[in-house]
Amino acid sequence: MRKKESFLYYLNPENVSAAVARYGYTYRIRNTVFVYLTVLAASGAAGFVFRLDFVEICVVALCGMSMVPRVIINSYRNMYEQKRFSDVNLYMEQVLYSFKKMPKIITSLQDVEKIMPKDSPMRSTIQEAIRYILYEYSEENSIEAGLKIIEQSYRCQRLRDVHTLMVKTEKIGGDYESSIKILLSSRAIWETETCKFQKECKNRQRMVNIALVLVCGVCLFTPLMITKFAPIVDITSSQVYKIGTVLMILICMRTYLKADTLASVNWLRSECAMTDGEQLALYQKVKQYDFVRERKKSLLWAAAAAGLGGLLLLLGWRLPALLSIPGIFVMLNQHKLGHKLAKKRCAQEIAKAFPQWLMEISLLLQVSENVNAAIAKSLEGAPAILAEGLEDMQEHLMQNPESNEPYMNFMREFQMMEIQSAMGMLYSISSGRGGDADMQIDEILSKNASLLSQSESLANDGRLAALYWQFLFPSIIGGGKLVADMTLVTIAFMTTSMY
Repeated sequence: MRKKESFLYYLNPENVSAAVARYGYTYRIRNTVFVYLTVLAASGAAGFVFRLDFVEICVVALCGMSMVPRVIINSYRNMYEQKRFSDVNLYMEQVLYSFKKMPKIITSLQDVEKIMPKDSPMRSTIQEAIRYILYEYSEENSIEAGLKIIEQSYRCQRLRDVHTLMVKTEKIGGDYESSIKILLSSRAIWETETCKFQKECKNRQRMVNIALVLVCGVCLFTPLMITKFAPIVDITSSQVYKIGTVLMILICMRTYLKADTLASVNWLRSECAMTDGEQLALYQKVKQYDFVRERKKSLLWAAAAAGLGGLLLLLGWRLPALLSIPGIFVMLNQHKLGHKLAKKRCAQEIAKAFPQWLMEISLLLQVSENVNAAIAKSLEGAPAILAEGLEDMQEHLMQNPESNEPYMNFMREFQMMEIQSAMGMLYSISSGRGGDADMQIDEILSKNASLLSQSESLANDGRLAALYWQFLFPSIIGGGKLVADMTLVTIAFMTTSMY
């Protein structure tokens, strides 16, 4: 697979067209050839403007041609992912409304199949699922198997939640209208936050592109102006200038490609980027943090830093020796800093996972108002970051089912007021002290809507931060190039003055 995605593989226009075809679009070979010729022409123009030699122009052209196929593929991938998001969003909304009118899965699928556009891959997938459910008798649970056809084509947790609700309702009944209300609210929040994220990604990418153009313009302006007004200190013939210019152009192209790749998002992805194993390891690291052992490590690292500082002082390097003092302080406290960072990251993952678990509890409470039973059932599919805390809570509830301590002690060490408030509401429902249970469940749903919105924002922050760094990177590139150019100008001016 890596060989197919290599630079040499995509130099063949046929392979670019084949890669685009995987997303359901047609891209002619002649279009790729035209783009390659455009890159060659642009490289020649850049070489002329920046006063580069033939070899440097060839390097820029070759690197540009190696990056262009990925830009082309990303553009079609963006359209593909946007279409998938729209299809899944429309499917979930319509299938829930249809199921609300008549709680029959096959009827709901047939209703949605009529609404989907004829050229939509989702329509074909729904038709395949309907055929399987109606005519496949070899499977004992043909409905679940038919729904899995859709789930496997569009790997989205929310889609699985919708199907789970439909299957449970058709089998055991329950107050499915309230459950549908929960999922429709979750879908609406997901749509709103995702659309905001899409706009923000486009804005960040546009900012990166503007920054890159400005960097190239500034780096071009300085040597050309100096050459025009002081031809005697022309630096464009220097190899240092040419190598620096080529590096600047290549880094700018690479930054553009990186930003373009970061903006090519799978909108149906899971909210949590960490695996279950990573979540569990992070939680255990915070819960079982050994301060005594880590403090010993801090002392060893601080002693090593102090020894290095003493050695530098003996060698007469006073400034580096002084700079080692902050390093010693950091090493002495690295165990505290490490625990603080791990706890912060753990809290972020809990904030992402908790709303999904709370929604599962809300769904289970529609079938049974027994909170303890709902919590026990939720353990099976609970997020890994919450699993150990939920198991502890369940164990304490079995020992003392009337106490509020198991609820209020859940994730208490992270001091998250939203979680404490939601758990307080669950205890009120469990004890029957809060009045009307339906009203309390509605309050939980309202609370969960806010938490879901925050969870979506947290899930998107990482990619937006990466795009923001791509925006800052061009200024670092341009600053370094300007320093190098001005150094060459100074050296050339001083050399000329001597003669």
